[in-house]
Order: sequence, then C-alpha cells, then structure tokens
Amino acid sequence: MAGSMAETPNPPRRPPGDPVFVRRLLSAVILGPVSLGLVALGGHAFAIFIAAFSAAMAWEWVRMSDKDAPPRAFATATGTAVGAALLSAQDAYGWTALWIAAGAVAVFVDRRPRGRAWESLAGVAYVSASVAVLVGLRDGGEPGGLQAVAFLLAVVWAADTFAYLAGSWIGGPKLLPAASPNKTWAGLVAGVSFGVFSGLLLADWVGVSPLHALLLAGPTAIAAVLGDLLMSLAKRRFGVKDAGSLIPGHGGVLDRVDALMLATLLAGVLSLSPLELWPGGAA
Repeated sequence: MAGSMAETPNPPRRPPGDPVFVRRLLSAVILGPVSLGLVALGGHAFAIFIAAFSAAMAWEWVRMSDKDAPPRAFATATGTAVGAALLSAQDAYGWTALWIAAGAVAVFVDRRPRGRAWESLAGVAYVSASVAVLVGLRDGGEPGGLQAVAFLLAVVWAADTFAYLAGSWIGGPKLLPAASPNKTWAGLVAGVSFGVFSGLLLADWVGVSPLHALLLAGPTAIAAVLGDLLMSLAKRRFGVKDAGSLIPGHGGVLDRVDALMLATLLAGVLSLSPLELWPGGAA
C-alpha cells in the first residue's frame, strides 16, 4: 500500500492539436492577403516588403545565435540582407552575390573573437541569398515573374500547412526528434502530398504540363519540409524555442518563413537552368 501511494502518477499526455492554432490562423488570415497582394503588385512594392522581412530575419538570426553580439553584428547582418534584396530588385545579380559574400565575410570576422564564426557566416548568407532569389524570381517580368513566385508559394504553403496539421493532429512516429519533437512522418507525407497537389492545380496557369509540375512540386515540397527541419535544428543548437516573437502563434519571422527559404534556393537553381525548368523562365 505504501509503495503504491508513493508512486508518482504518469503525467497526462498532451491532447492532439496545437494550443496556439487560433493565433496561428489569425496571423495567416492577416499576413496571407497582404503577402499575396504584394506578390501580385511586384516591382518596388514587393522588393521593399521582402527587404523589410529580410531585416527582421537577419536580426533574429543574430539574436538567437550570438548571445553576446554587439550592435555592429546586428547592423552588418541586417544591412547584408536588405542590400541583397534591393540589389536583386535592380537585376544586379553579380553585385548581389558580391554584396552577400562581403557581408558574410564581415560577420565572420566580427564573430571570430566570440567563437562559432562559421555559424554567423552561414546564417547571414542563407538569409540573404534566399531573399535575393525570391526578389529575383518575382522580377522576371509579367506574367513569368508572378507565375514563378505563385507556383513556389502554393507548393511551400501547402506543404508547410499540411505538414503542421498532420504532425499536430495525427501525430505518430517522429521524423527527427533531435530537431523537433512535433514533426512526424505523417506530417512529411501530408506536406509533400498536398504540396504536389497544389503544384498540379497551378500547372495549366503557369504553362507547364502536369508531369512537369509534378517533377518540380515534389522536390520543392520536400525542400520546404527540410527547410523547416533545418531551422528547428538551428534553434535546438542555440537553445531557443522560437527565433523571435514578432508574429503571434508562430514566433519570429524566421519561424514563419523557414520552409520557404530552402525551397526558394532550389527554385532559384532550377530557374537558372538553360532548360528553364522553373515556371516563368530564368530569374
């Protein structure tokens, strides 16, 4: 009797679902139409929008990865990301690459006395390159630029949303516990499946065959899921739950766009192919 009384009851299991689902939904309802409207507008409006987001992304990376970062570290990182977006909007891709390289080296030199300098270089280069490619894709002219980004967003948003929903509500075996305890194989399957489905829905509008759309949407959806995992691994390494707190229900900007970043880089590589593999042609 005494032994049984001393036993500690098992802690209650968290029910399926996400306690911040409503806040996530409200954030999406507000940010979604704004983002889509600026994608449709393109030009300077879209470039400035992405530049503003890139500043927040770079600032969040420094904040979570470098606890002792001086003000110059934030200034260098945000300046590199913003400059990359704005230079890309001017079709100055050579200068954009040079700007990103110079900024990455600068943050490396600044971080070296504090250690883990390669993390700063990689993070700033990753943020800056992804926003530069996204602006470059949209700047491809009409309707090609709009088609290029619309196809990318449709696949990534579908993959990210349904991977989250399946992981939260269905659960099951974990995909990579070292990165995140909430990401599951069910989420991966759901994310890739719905990402591909979204790509197929847009195939005719973007001017590609269903097979072409399938071959692009599959790897892009996988890149979206891997991008999410990559940021989760980074946050786990730095000992933080969220990259920031700017967006209710999501955390920071990096938490919201992590799936888009790696997928954007993949789209950029495919768009530069002489075969014009990505919808909309070369960036």
